[in-house]
Amino acid sequence: MDGVDLEMGKTHYKRKLVIVLIIIGTTLGFYVYSAFSEKLTKSTDLSDESIGGYKVMDNISSPQFIREYGEPIDQDNNYSYNYYYWKGGLKTASINSDEDKGKIVRLIISSTDDAPFESSLQTSKGIKLGSKKAEVLSKYGDHYYKSYEQGADIIGYIDHKRHITLEFWCVQGGKVAEIRLDDADVI
Repeated sequence: MDGVDLEMGKTHYKRKLVIVLIIIGTTLGFYVYSAFSEKLTKSTDLSDESIGGYKVMDNISSPQFIREYGEPIDQDNNYSYNYYYWKGGLKTASINSDEDKGKIVRLIISSTDDAPFESSLQTSKGIKLGSKKAEVLSKYGDHYYKSYEQGADIIGYIDHKRHITLEFWCVQGGKVAEIRLDDADVI
């Protein structure tokens, strides 16, 4: 190998390295931005927000909740929260210990493969499964963060004062396939 070939090999290697570094930097930048984008988003007043009439920090053991939903259909537990599946397509995550046991930290409306977009539950502003992304933006405004997870285009609103987020998970065609009302610290 002569000096010219060696120099061309170094140049080719440097170009590949630059391309790889650009790809890594762009990918990391996207994830860092996504992780902090909700912190950078202007606050939206979510004080009246509920799903099916229930808010974050309501309790699944309250007489009103029990009258409405009865016993859970199914349950998943993890270290921090108990996840319950209720009639009508509601899923909740609640605190599983101490004096806050049963307090709701996440309310979810989601579709199933058997019945996509089928649920009578809705947000306080009337967004339900199957609503269009444009309707969400019309009712909740322009101060939102965007994310992309599990094939869904996510539009999220945050109330910095109350520490609550509201996310609309949209699928192809711009239809809402899942709605999450969360305490902002829930992972």
